[in-house]
Amino acid sequence: MKASRSSATTTREKLLDHALTLFSDRGYAAVGIREIIHAAGVTQPTLYHHFKDKRSLFEELIRQHYEVSQEQLEQVVAANNGCESRLQVMVQSSFDFCLADPRIPRLMFQTYYGPRIPEIDGILDSLTDRRFQLVKRIMVEGIHEKCMRPRDPDFLALTFCCLMDQPLNIFSRRSRPGRFLTPALATEIVDQFLQGAST
Repeated sequence: MKASRSSATTTREKLLDHALTLFSDRGYAAVGIREIIHAAGVTQPTLYHHFKDKRSLFEELIRQHYEVSQEQLEQVVAANNGCESRLQVMVQSSFDFCLADPRIPRLMFQTYYGPRIPEIDGILDSLTDRRFQLVKRIMVEGIHEKCMRPRDPDFLALTFCCLMDQPLNIFSRRSRPGRFLTPALATEIVDQFLQGAST
């Protein structure tokens, strides 16, 4: 019984792993069920034993990876004090998450910034909004602490997310993203945001 349960878990993980590779490389819409089962070396009934359809497989990937990363991000931000320190750990944690498996941010950017796919529309929305609200709270605190000038917190949060996400988007596609997503770059992003580029 234990061996059977362990085998089922392994098969499920194999399906998720191969789907993650395919979706992150080519996007959700371009990947068919047959490609996933072929890559994983299983039969179609096996896939449908574990997942209702391609959408439910995709949802499980999002739940496994993005919900967990969001919870970790909230914890590290809460463990730090001060606007600058919280922004720094937010960027560094995002870099670390990317470096642990670059397929995951590629999947997110492929899905969120690619053409709209009605079948999976809205799956990422609650998670990206949760992250945005976390950044916005840091902006409100930063204004209150006089760490930054009073401005619209939504605009500040959007600006910071753009500065943080663009390197993740670009460098997660490189062969060795660790050469680029460094603590020095994390510091530079926060410095640019807080100080600006002016002399």
